[in-house]
Amino acid sequence: MLEQNCVLCGCSNDQQICQDCYHSLISHDNRYHCPRCLIQLAPKELHCANCHENNFQFERVISAFDYGFPLDKILHQLKYNHKIEYTTLLSQLFWSQIARQIQRLPEVIIPVPLHSKKHKLRGFNQVHELLREFRQLNPQVQLIQAHRTKETQAQATLNRQQRLSNLNNAFSIQADLRGKSIAIVDDVVTSGTTVNELAKLCQQLGAAHVEIWCLMRAQH
Repeated sequence: MLEQNCVLCGCSNDQQICQDCYHSLISHDNRYHCPRCLIQLAPKELHCANCHENNFQFERVISAFDYGFPLDKILHQLKYNHKIEYTTLLSQLFWSQIARQIQRLPEVIIPVPLHSKKHKLRGFNQVHELLREFRQLNPQVQLIQAHRTKETQAQATLNRQQRLSNLNNAFSIQADLRGKSIAIVDDVVTSGTTVNELAKLCQQLGAAHVEIWCLMRAQH
C-alpha cells in the first residue's frame, strides 16, 4: 500500500488519517443535547425551546461529530478547494459513526441538493461524496434525488423569519414516499431549517418516518 501523510498530523501513514488521530476525534456527548435536534441544553433543561420554536417535522438528528476542528477544515478543503481526495476519509468517518447510532437502515436516502448553478460551479455535491462509503456497503437502500427549485441565500446570514422565507418552496421531490422510512443527509446541520423543509416535503408525500443524518452538528 502506498505511503501517504495523515491529513491531520502529517505523519507518514498508509491511510489518510492515522490511528492516533482517528481515536482522538471526539464525537458528540449526548448527555446534554436534545435527543431530537441535538442542540446543546443546559444541564437541568427538560424541554427543548429550539424544537418548540422551529416545529421540526423530523424524528431526530443523528450526527457523526460536533462541528469543529479539524473536520470543519477538511470539509472546507473538499467543498471550496476541490480536494476531492478527502472524500474517502470523510465518507468513512461519516458512516462509521452513523452506523453506531442506528438500529435499522432506512428504505430511502435523500441527499440535500445544491442549486444547479452552485452544482455546476463546484462540480459536485459534497453530500453525494459523503455518502460514497454508505452506498458501497448498502446498495439495497434506494437513493432519491431532491431538487432545489430556487437559488437561495446562505442560511447562516439570515434571521429565523428570513430563513423560513428563503426556503419556502425551495425543494421538489418527484417520488412516491408513502409509508417509507427516510434519511435526509447533509454535511452540516446548523439551524435545522434546510433539512426541516425537506422533512416537511417528505411528510407531505406520505413518508412514515423521517430522520436527519449529518457529518457535523453545529450549535447556534
